[in-house]
Amino acid sequence: MKRVLAVHLLNDRSGSPLVLRNALEALVADGYHVDLLTGTPSGQSGFLSHLPGVTTHALPYRWTSNRWRTLLNFAWVQVLLFVKVLRLATPATVVYVNSLLPCGAALAARCLGARVVYHLHEVSIRPALLKRMLCAVVNLTATRAVFVSHYVKETLQLRVAQQQVIYNALPASFVATAQRQLAPTAQAFVVLMACSLKDYKGVPEFVQLTRSMPELQFELVLNAPATQVEQFCSEQAVPANLDVFASTTDMHPFYQRAAVVVNLSRPSEWVETFGMTILEAMQYGKPVIVPPVGGVSEVNQAEQTGFAIDGRDLPALQKALELLHSPSLYTRMADACRRRAAEFAPRCFTEQVQHCFRTEFAFTHCAALTQQPVAATHAARA
Repeated sequence: MKRVLAVHLLNDRSGSPLVLRNALEALVADGYHVDLLTGTPSGQSGFLSHLPGVTTHALPYRWTSNRWRTLLNFAWVQVLLFVKVLRLATPATVVYVNSLLPCGAALAARCLGARVVYHLHEVSIRPALLKRMLCAVVNLTATRAVFVSHYVKETLQLRVAQQQVIYNALPASFVATAQRQLAPTAQAFVVLMACSLKDYKGVPEFVQLTRSMPELQFELVLNAPATQVEQFCSEQAVPANLDVFASTTDMHPFYQRAAVVVNLSRPSEWVETFGMTILEAMQYGKPVIVPPVGGVSEVNQAEQTGFAIDGRDLPALQKALELLHSPSLYTRMADACRRRAAEFAPRCFTEQVQHCFRTEFAFTHCAALTQQPVAATHAARA
């Protein structure tokens, strides 16, 4: 049986594990045996939890607010990854590395002579020395690099022989649920943002926007546990027109309530490489406001599906939200959002991922055939 060993460091509810989940479901459907190495925070579940047909092996990786503790944990996990991949993989296994971070897995695969597929989502990694080191490992080990957007491909400038862009897609189950819930409901004009609890994601800018427009309702869904969200709310003195929520397994009620979905990531600190929440919003027919750069600008069609605005430009954000109160403009953009979302069909993503791995296993099969006569000759001489 053809085996894929997938690796992702932190199993949470962010975009990259969601994309990996979709990819692994496509591989299981295509008949592959899939093992997964990933770390899930204690007491939580992420997009990679409880995947049917996937054998999961736990990693002790945890992210903390202490930079040095996180860096030490990152280094230790690379050692563990190296050892685990040596034990679990063979030269006939394809090692599937999700994001730049699990470099130890790729190095172990290289030692085994296994083929390595990198699925690359990020470009904003600090310190810069770490990013250069991780890119060097990709160039040394990868047989194929898959990018979530042309922006990521052009920014990383890797030297991997086989490179391709596969745009992310929503799970078919998400699309089906959204299509059943498209009917609008009478409610307040709600502005939604879903992101990690990090300043560079534009959380302070969102709170400032909330305070500047008390006539609107705002909702903020943070990819963080309830304890961290409670601490954030106590420190921020959250205004009355802002509701803040901890990480959730079900975003559908939020998109149903929302009128507009925004992403306010700071382009100078964190360039969005795709934007899954933006695609989810478009599937619901919700106009968006996103940064003018990065992969998210490949998803959004400025002035058609929403606006491209730097999140630090408060007057521009206010003007865009005021414009979206126009029923004719809102309806036109909502329709454009649904049409745009349809271009990122799950079927297209599934077919591209399956073709990618069929190609990799074809190379593995050819390599095995070329080695058989040599092995037979040695056996005959013995």
